[in-house]
Amino acid sequence: MNERLNQLGQAAQRLNEGSDQLNALISAIDKALGRLMIGMDYIHPRPLQETMSVGRDGKRVIELCFLGYLRIQGEYHLVIKTVKILESKVALASETPGNVTPLLQAPRVLRHAAVDLFPELVQVLSNQVGDLVAQMERRCNTAKGLLEQLEGLEAQISAARESLKSGETTP
Repeated sequence: MNERLNQLGQAAQRLNEGSDQLNALISAIDKALGRLMIGMDYIHPRPLQETMSVGRDGKRVIELCFLGYLRIQGEYHLVIKTVKILESKVALASETPGNVTPLLQAPRVLRHAAVDLFPELVQVLSNQVGDLVAQMERRCNTAKGLLEQLEGLEAQISAARESLKSGETTP
């Protein structure tokens, strides 16, 4: 029995040390994403965790936890979004906003599972930013072309006015 308790103690120590290291890495990743100032919402479509229970009324309650990158407390952070779906109100599930918790404050099992989805989250954010950059560049070119046309028109009108003024003052 002592041997098993000793093994459990050692395993718990390794788990806690590894978890502390992983938390530090998650925090660094969250801060790095924040410094990029992406400012885009994203919820990973595949839940990290799904639990089911039965409510007092005998109806099933399904709780889904998703990894996300959302604005919380005025800044964007890695988060866990938890949504409860009541069996009798499945249609209302999409109407309820759910509960959003910063990833570093989420339970350990969710924090650890979320790390596996980080590459997908970063890829989607990168694609979204790339798409927006392409749209922004196209829009800048459109605006620049329009501005050049307007400035050309303005120059023509100004030249025509000057021509009229010099024609009026000359006898």
